[in-house]
Amino acid sequence: MNELEDEADKEAYGMSKFMSLVHNPDGGSDEKSTDAKYRAAARSWRQLFRMPEEEKFVNFYSCSYHQKLLNQGWLYISMSYICFYSSILGAETKVVIELKQITEISKERSKRGMVSDAIKIRDETYELIEYLLNMAMMKLLHSTATEPAPGESSQPESNGERSQPTAVVEFLNNPDHKPLKQLFEIQKKNQAFQALFSIPSTDTILEETIAICSISGTNNNFHGMLYLSQNFICFVSTAKYQCQLTLPFFAVMRVERINTQNSTVAITARHNLKLLFQFTTDKATSDKFCGILKDRLQEHVASMKKLKSFLATCPSEELLAGKETVASGLGAIFEYPVDQKKSNEKQKIRFWLSYFREFGRNLTTVRLPTFIKLVRVGLPNSLRGELWEVCSGAIHKRFAKEGYYEQLHADHVGFKSLSIEEIEKDLNRSLPEYKAYQTPEGINSLRRVLYAYSFHDPEIGYCQAMNIIVSVLLIFMSEEQAFCVNMVGAVIDNNVFEKLVKQFMPILGDHLQKYEIQLSVACLPWFLTLFVNSFPLPYALRVLDCFFMEGAKFLFQMGLAILKVNGEEILKIKDEGEFMNILKTYFTKLGETQPVENNGKVARQSTKFNQLMLCAYKEFQNVTTDLIVSHRKSIQLEVIQSMDLYAKKSTIRQLKSTYKFSKDELLYVCDAFSTIQYYNNSKKAQDKISLGEFNKFMSHICNWAVDNVEGDDTRQFATTSVQGLFFLSLLFKRVFDKNGDGLIDLQDVVTGLSEIMHSGGTLQMFFTLHDSDQDGKLTREDTIHLSESLLFLFRNMQGDAPLSSVSALLNRAFTSKQEEPFLLTFADFQELVIPDAFLVEYFATFNSTFVLNETKSGVYTNVKTMPVREITESIFSGGIKWATGLGDKMVGKKAGSEKVLSDESPEAVPSVKAADQPTEAEHIDDKALLDEVDDLLRESGFGELDEVSQNVEKLELEQS
Repeated sequence: MNELEDEADKEAYGMSKFMSLVHNPDGGSDEKSTDAKYRAAARSWRQLFRMPEEEKFVNFYSCSYHQKLLNQGWLYISMSYICFYSSILGAETKVVIELKQITEISKERSKRGMVSDAIKIRDETYELIEYLLNMAMMKLLHSTATEPAPGESSQPESNGERSQPTAVVEFLNNPDHKPLKQLFEIQKKNQAFQALFSIPSTDTILEETIAICSISGTNNNFHGMLYLSQNFICFVSTAKYQCQLTLPFFAVMRVERINTQNSTVAITARHNLKLLFQFTTDKATSDKFCGILKDRLQEHVASMKKLKSFLATCPSEELLAGKETVASGLGAIFEYPVDQKKSNEKQKIRFWLSYFREFGRNLTTVRLPTFIKLVRVGLPNSLRGELWEVCSGAIHKRFAKEGYYEQLHADHVGFKSLSIEEIEKDLNRSLPEYKAYQTPEGINSLRRVLYAYSFHDPEIGYCQAMNIIVSVLLIFMSEEQAFCVNMVGAVIDNNVFEKLVKQFMPILGDHLQKYEIQLSVACLPWFLTLFVNSFPLPYALRVLDCFFMEGAKFLFQMGLAILKVNGEEILKIKDEGEFMNILKTYFTKLGETQPVENNGKVARQSTKFNQLMLCAYKEFQNVTTDLIVSHRKSIQLEVIQSMDLYAKKSTIRQLKSTYKFSKDELLYVCDAFSTIQYYNNSKKAQDKISLGEFNKFMSHICNWAVDNVEGDDTRQFATTSVQGLFFLSLLFKRVFDKNGDGLIDLQDVVTGLSEIMHSGGTLQMFFTLHDSDQDGKLTREDTIHLSESLLFLFRNMQGDAPLSSVSALLNRAFTSKQEEPFLLTFADFQELVIPDAFLVEYFATFNSTFVLNETKSGVYTNVKTMPVREITESIFSGGIKWATGLGDKMVGKKAGSEKVLSDESPEAVPSVKAADQPTEAEHIDDKALLDEVDDLLRESGFGELDEVSQNVEKLELEQS
């Protein structure tokens, strides 16, 4: 701007720059990073692998790729691809892997070079790939869902639009242009935080600090981590299960800083709960924490007004107010299915009331070891519903979404969907032994809760056994409470259970495998119904008590305990019928008592169920949530890929006509079509593609529709040439998009391909495509367009025949039709083509240019080598360049000048073109690069390097 003299020019220049920033706020977040290394790596990655702007770059790492030799290079990770690049002595290696095509990822602890075709990376890189891979699978699973979704309206006016998975949207929504690796770390940390404290996914960590928690009236002090989120103050002790607190800001009555020296904060919450938090960090950190706490408390003052009416729905408040008996849910009308005398109801209530007075209740409950013990021995009927809410975190969702349940019903009056049809079929099969579900009142309550959930989450809508779970919830809580608890959900995988059986009971696992006995036959109903349909109901309720407190891991522990307790009998069976009989017999005897021995003496009598619980906790305490997640990750890729394949086969079966295509050809077409949809982020109907996406689709099945860089087969790109786009648009409009709405579905694609490949009228099709006004005659301009289309199709062919044939065709056309207006009929066009053998053969075999049986793994590699002479020259020029740079640096030091090379440079990020060379601030450190290449060559066994090293040292000494 300083070079401009006129003030008007300066103003115009400044305004244009400002407007460009305004109109492009989201473009290229990886190019706007403040990290110079990150920006340089992003540029190199885009140019090396020709990545589009919409593909988001995440991070890059130095790593080694084991193939025939060890290739040291750079691993680039984006939202959809893993790319590897190395260039050593002119040997260039490129690897591109589609995340959605990966079926297995694992850590291999082996000696260097022992694992072929493996990329050696650090644990941090592995976690990042694993996380992005999980997001890719979520997106793939999302794309295989039925259309419309089960809970969406089945009415014709429904638009059927579907959003991206929530985690993917959060990841892509990056208004601050932070590096995506940083966003990944933040998101991962927040997800762990939300799972630990059972709070909504909208709450994220605002601040955290190390603190010591003390509860007034007790002598217990707990060292741990204190967190602040948008709606909660949370604490968890370092020692497991010792202390955990999730306290909403609106339940805080008073906060005071009682010791500024030791930074101690006293918090008084509802129910006279007094907590002391002593910060062990520096004063500045504690001041910042207290400032955020003050701001959050002020924002929740209005929510305190709703607290009184909400607490009136909690039975614990009534019991502490002096009411002797409290009942809620259908059990208040139709009685509870558990005998109160046998379950020691009164004694349990007395214990719980004592705990509530000292350590809070409902919204202010502090979880101590006593809390866990009281849950494990079984909850009292009158408090079961409330404590299920507290343990699962659903109580916070119910407070935050007050009135949401009734609003769902008001907004969906007369609503019809596939889920509602399925719900109606299952209503009368929901816990029929309980008398409430033999009455209209019970059935209507169950219907309303299941309907509301299908409205709330149309993607899931309704799934098998949901009616069983909700029917149990309604016995102990209101409809709104049951709806919020059902929203919590759990992921139970029978494949994970089978892996756990093989891990903890290998002998039993081998026996079942030997006789081909499927665990899923007996065990899958356990997890679908949370043991409600397997155990007698009083014992199934005990399982639910622990499940809501400890999560899915307890169900796996119980399943393993059942097999262990019955292990001796199971090892004698040889078929699934015997297996089922053993388990059914055992479940009917869970209430029987048997002696428990201690040091060889009978100590007491205990029920089989209690001994089963003891076995689950004692023998399988190593079955942790982390272990389950690890097993689930190891199999989910293969499972989702199988689901994706099944969805594609189902789509093919629903086609009205498949013409003469084989099953494999249809599957390949469907896979290419689905791939385009997978990468399509637009909001068009999910089962259709537009013209732009059609061009990409054609690049998957036709070589002539692809633009490839010479010698680079790592990726395929849809053509961007004007002639190519024109020809593809004609194909789209005249052959595939018959109704002219600008969108085509899979049936349109199959029909269009059949017309091209099976009709035998390629010449007629080319003529019709270029007949602009569809009057059966080609104008002069139409004929020129046809010749341009042929030149586009022939552009990758070798020799002079293609060009000479097209030139001769045009010459014959314009020579034979010299009168005006110039018009060619199909017969005329046919006569012009017949004399040219090359054109006749091409039109006769045009259908063979469509390849529908090629198997693509999603992994593309490209290796280019350089002649020996060029390698030698490259090394020599690199040494001279380094030596010159070293001399400049030495001179600069003597002269007291500033250092030229920056420590912020991306030291080994490859440079692609001269125009893309790093700036002075981002210049490559040649000595570091030369040292790295020297080490790599030695590791790869390229020969003795001692002489080279000596020469380098000699050169350095002479330069000094």
